[in-house]
Amino acid sequence: MLIALLHLRLREMAKKYNIEKAKKLIKVAKDKGAKVAILPSLFPVGNIFEIYENDKKSKSIIRNLAEKIPGNITDTLIHLSMEGEVHLIVGPILEQAGPKIFLTTLIISPQGEILGKYRKIITSVKDVRLGISAGKEPVYMTLDKRYGIISEDDIFSPEINRLLALGNATAIIGTVKAYPRNGYDIIKYMTIARTLENGLPYIIVGETIEDENGEIVGSSPTFVTSVNSLIYKQAEEDDTVVYVESTVLTQDSGKERIGEINNIENILQGFCKNIKKINTTEERKKTESQKEEE
Repeated sequence: MLIALLHLRLREMAKKYNIEKAKKLIKVAKDKGAKVAILPSLFPVGNIFEIYENDKKSKSIIRNLAEKIPGNITDTLIHLSMEGEVHLIVGPILEQAGPKIFLTTLIISPQGEILGKYRKIITSVKDVRLGISAGKEPVYMTLDKRYGIISEDDIFSPEINRLLALGNATAIIGTVKAYPRNGYDIIKYMTIARTLENGLPYIIVGETIEDENGEIVGSSPTFVTSVNSLIYKQAEEDDTVVYVESTVLTQDSGKERIGEINNIENILQGFCKNIKKINTTEERKKTESQKEEE
């Protein structure tokens, strides 16, 4: 199955402009035979929350963009998927669910059906400050193979990625937000680490964001990793499509070389016992300290 990674140069908050770009690239991908297209974080406006320090402005944007699923943004994404005749993985978008706001990735079929959604589990310090809540459960997408879904800061969590690997994912698909500086290389290094830890290829879609004057204010890489070649493919310029054939990519899996963890229950039980022991010790120290003060 051919997967298309859309590396877009998004103009901040310019929905119509960005949607038209995506339409053209999705058509190009479909004509090439792609069955799945992946759009970047917070499409169609671009994820600007790590770029600007103005929390008041960011909170205002979140209030304006957050919506229930389905909603206006979801309808736009469904239309893109149906018009392009591809499965669409897009997000996260800002989901309003009761009093909480989540960063939620959607999986949409060519028939416009929402096949699944994933609420980002690992929230950054800034996410929390802006009122973003964390999701609870990992999510998989099954098409030709079983894919684990991650989003943004999840790449920094070895635990989330290990859970997806233990859930028999054959590859991991994720998006990363734009960073003003330094983040570009860090994302690559962390993804290579996750690739080697889990023996799985990673399919990562980043983005470039420009301001209203056309100046780049933040970016993140779009690339594919594999166990043997590390960086298997990457986007070299903006507004391009990177293609990867899933059957070729998963042949390069290192699961057999790295080995499966068969005693995961024993390991988790051991961790729990150690945590309980640490907590008990800390409580005892605290009690003794209080007695000494009295």
